[in-house]
Amino acid sequence: MNQNYTNNGVSNPSYIPDQSTYPPYMNIPGYTGNTNNTPSTTQPDPQYAENLFALNRGKKVTVFFSYPDSIAWRDKAFTGTILASGRDYLLLKDEENKTILLWLVYINYATFEDEISF
Repeated sequence: MNQNYTNNGVSNPSYIPDQSTYPPYMNIPGYTGNTNNTPSTTQPDPQYAENLFALNRGKKVTVFFSYPDSIAWRDKAFTGTILASGRDYLLLKDEENKTILLWLVYINYATFEDEISF
């Protein structure tokens, strides 16, 4: 920050002129955004992992995870039937009838044995 900045003789080091943070992408040349503040109905809703897992509850899946802070569990795969999913977790039932809670922040990808719904 420039401690010596003055605006008309008034010292205010926290003020930087002509620098807006709302919204920052409006100043990009060629940007044409939604200017009427109504949601666009032409684009489909994005598909998130938790939605895909929820739509495929009861199907068998193999989920591949990476745990960067672990030496023993650097890369790990879990196979089981999807019981539930939430915004940040996946609940599986494996072949040994164990319930496994997985945090989706560590997911790399998933493979399904059957056709999936999306």
